[in-house]
Amino acid sequence: MAKAATPAAKKATPRAPAKAAATKAAPARKPAAKKTAAKDHPIRDQLAATRDTIKSEASKKAASLKEEASTLANQASAKARDAATKGKDKAAEAVGSLAKMLEDSAGTVDSKFGKQYGDYARSAASTVAGLATTLDKKDLDELAASTRDMVKKNPAVAVGAAAVIGFVLARMLKGGSND
Repeated sequence: MAKAATPAAKKATPRAPAKAAATKAAPARKPAAKKTAAKDHPIRDQLAATRDTIKSEASKKAASLKEEASTLANQASAKARDAATKGKDKAAEAVGSLAKMLEDSAGTVDSKFGKQYGDYARSAASTVAGLATTLDKKDLDELAASTRDMVKKNPAVAVGAAAVIGFVLARMLKGGSND
């Protein structure tokens, strides 16, 4: 009975390892085209040279475009700074005019409402005149820094001041458009 079990056991053994061993023994074939030297392919060399030329030209063009963009950005920055400086000067002039108008109207306020209210108008005129002087003397960067600091310290006052300034400017522009 031992003989009967042995042939059945032989039939049940897998043959996969034998196939794997046979495939490992076969040498790998390399394509014949890879064995040729690079000098045998002038088209490939020409394509590589063309690719390198295109990369070089693209790099030069990108550098040129970056330089142009930088130049344009600098010009735009200079023009914006000039416009902001002119706007600051006009704002200082307008605030100075407002201070003069408040000072001139203080006498009328005295006669109509009393000396106390005239003093309020004079005080407001001197405060506004001080603001005009500050606007006139300071550089844009200094004004931006001081405005930033003021807004951080007193955000409610900043919002209120912006509302009042907007109202005054709107009234001035509305009044100026009727002339």
